[in-house]
Amino acid sequence: MNRAQLKSALESISREVREQEQVRILARKKALVLQLEEARQAANVSISELARRMGTSRMAVHSLLDTAAPTMTIDSVSRAAAALGLEFETWIVPRRQAGPQRARAKQKVNQ
Repeated sequence: MNRAQLKSALESISREVREQEQVRILARKKALVLQLEEARQAANVSISELARRMGTSRMAVHSLLDTAAPTMTIDSVSRAAAALGLEFETWIVPRRQAGPQRARAKQKVNQ
């Protein structure tokens, strides 16, 4: 494999990794949308009322709750959760590792 082919292969792998990360991000956003929508319906709160409580427009709430392409910020999720009497919590954790390495890393974190 020559230098140009190697560069092309590495760029392709890098592009695939970025695409996989985008899929994971979208899945997390959709999970948040489903939680917010479930809470909204359980509280019997309309989109208009949620927008009023959040201090935003109905269109912004529709964008936030759009499962196809949710548009959200930490601020908007936090305000929506608060408007529904909930609290939005988030945390950063070590990346998952495969196999026995992951178990050892988890043990170190828990110690």
